[in-house]
Amino acid sequence: MGGPLVLYHRIKEHLLTITFRSHIILSILIRICLIIYGQFQDKHAEVPYTDVDYIVVTDGARQMLLGNSPFRRHTYRYSPILAFMQIPNVVVYHEMGKFIYACFDILVALLIYVIVRNELQSQCNKAVKCLLTKYGRGSQFSSKLNYGDSDSRNSPEKVAKASACFWLYNPLTAVISTRGNGDSFSSFFVIFTLYLIIKSDDCSNSVRKRNWLIFAAGLVHGFAIHLRLYPLLFSLAYFLTLSSRLVKSIKDFMRVVLFPNIQQLILILGTLLSLVLVTGLFYRLYGWQYIYEAYLYHFVRKDIRHNFSLYFLMQYLGSGDSGQAMSPGGLQKLLTLLPQILLILYLSVGFGQFRQTLPFAIFAVAYTMVTFNTVVTSQYFIWYLALLPLCINNFHGMSLRQCSMYFGIWLVFQGLWLLPAYLLEFKSWNTFYWIGLQGGVFFVVNNFILGRLIENYSFTPFKINLKKLF
Repeated sequence: MGGPLVLYHRIKEHLLTITFRSHIILSILIRICLIIYGQFQDKHAEVPYTDVDYIVVTDGARQMLLGNSPFRRHTYRYSPILAFMQIPNVVVYHEMGKFIYACFDILVALLIYVIVRNELQSQCNKAVKCLLTKYGRGSQFSSKLNYGDSDSRNSPEKVAKASACFWLYNPLTAVISTRGNGDSFSSFFVIFTLYLIIKSDDCSNSVRKRNWLIFAAGLVHGFAIHLRLYPLLFSLAYFLTLSSRLVKSIKDFMRVVLFPNIQQLILILGTLLSLVLVTGLFYRLYGWQYIYEAYLYHFVRKDIRHNFSLYFLMQYLGSGDSGQAMSPGGLQKLLTLLPQILLILYLSVGFGQFRQTLPFAIFAVAYTMVTFNTVVTSQYFIWYLALLPLCINNFHGMSLRQCSMYFGIWLVFQGLWLLPAYLLEFKSWNTFYWIGLQGGVFFVVNNFILGRLIENYSFTPFKINLKKLF
């Protein structure tokens, strides 16, 4: 193991010496190459590169250009904003939408970089203030200290760069965006909401500025919910982190929920205002069909096509002769939803109350939601992979070998699912039970990894190298 670890550390050090701007430029070039390669694969390979959703949304854009509703395109079940964004596919170039989504891929990395760097610098400032108070050295002491004097592992610039690179060079995230999937677009607004809430905490000395930042966070959060329903489940964590009370019991929880403070009310107001205005606009344009296809359909959706979900085989075996999944009974709904709801409540209360652990709360909620969902596809992994880089610096109890092992396990069992899925989709083999078995194993693996991440997550303050100060 010595050889691979040494090689890894050399590559890591080399990457950290490259400027962040160079990483951005290189990542842009990688995504451009992937888009160009995708056209070749679409023409010559058995398995197409372009996501089927990209084709559906482009058809919806074509309907908008004709003056029609994008929902006239069968299976269009997204916000009309995506169809509007892909109008250039029709009038300029059919790959333009992929370039737009790749741009948001890069913007996500920029937000990750800014959030991680600002958080570590904030911790550093608090550590310096504490040291100045303790040792009383005044300006003579502070003049010796700069961010370069911090522990190298916790250097804000290096950690922020490494966190952003985790997203930029992740092959899964790069491929999914360049295939024409819009989840990096919605992920940008989820992370932007986090940024605004964290930023508001730094403005505690200016109540007016803090309230405006919280209101802006609410506006962005409402827009994110409009794009995708899943950010709705982050609302409780956002709400709790703005509370001045600590939730230690059910009584405390009910008190915080029933008697919110002014910041919590501002967040709710901003969220509702944004969500109602944007959703109301499209309801006026496209009527009830928009509400059903973009929102209600996802609550009753029972996809019997093969997917990663633990419940795929149950839905497939429960489908009728018409090929449509039968509606589940009340007990079945309870059994599938209750574990997910309880876990989300636990994670939101356990980690969402504190500004320092809020990113991990959102990551863990997204991870749980995807793992327990009744339909799981590869692009859903983006929902939590976009949030993971905000947390990686706080997995202090995990060694490099453990991190590599867990990530390797996740990839291996994902690949083991993809094999029978490929044989079913392109070779017409009857591998439904095989897929169902692999879906169950993948579910267990995901829960095992989440347990290890929770176990090893901890928040520690910024470390200062005192040897350079005295």
